[in-house]
Amino acid sequence: MRTRRRRDAGVTAGRRLRGTLGGVSSFPGSPRTLRGAIIAVDPLGPLSRVVVFQYNPDQVQRTIAPRSGGESGQRAADAHRAWGAPTETITMTVDVDAADQLETGDPVAATVGVLPQLSVLEMLLHPGSVRVIANSVLLAAGTIEILPVELPMAVLVWGPARVVPVRITQLGVTEQAFNPALSPIRATVDVSAQVLTYDDLSLTDVGYGLYLAHLVAKEVLAMVGAVTGAVDAVTDLAGA
Repeated sequence: MRTRRRRDAGVTAGRRLRGTLGGVSSFPGSPRTLRGAIIAVDPLGPLSRVVVFQYNPDQVQRTIAPRSGGESGQRAADAHRAWGAPTETITMTVDVDAADQLETGDPVAATVGVLPQLSVLEMLLHPGSVRVIANSVLLAAGTIEILPVELPMAVLVWGPARVVPVRITQLGVTEQAFNPALSPIRATVDVSAQVLTYDDLSLTDVGYGLYLAHLVAKEVLAMVGAVTGAVDAVTDLAGA
């Protein structure tokens, strides 16, 4: 999807900096801005579905909390023990707009607006119809135990240093404008996700390795931050 053309200077000034994956940003001479994405990895599907953010969110809210043993009367010796990876939830608002496609006469956008983009996100929460039908057939045939349908694993890509497996916990869709067929041509999606850790995934799961790589990258960044802080402190003392 291309960067939306500026229709109003005042509105554009208040909007986010819009960049393309591997492309230049909206302002000449400014750094290249990558676009975030959510990738749906389906082990049984031929292709992974990729949701590249048309416009990067203005902000990303992360809530991180330590896991506890859940025991109200836990021993004092356990106060500093880690009961696993901390839980982390991520929320962001993603904008979807068919303005560019409508300006170029795209027949898909003219007919169904942004429904395809919304559907890709929504299918992260829906089991596929083929699997639903297959389970219904097994149930009708008298199969005693039917495992719940496995959803594709979602991977949030937010820059090279943050590629993490997530579970989409909620999508809040606000459709804001419609074409004559009542298909939305502009919408915002409030995305809530939980980061999946090594405590949530099996050793053979692709997400297990992704989370460990993310953890190692975070450790490296923490060391860089510690060294930088120490250098700044020494510099301040030397200049005092």
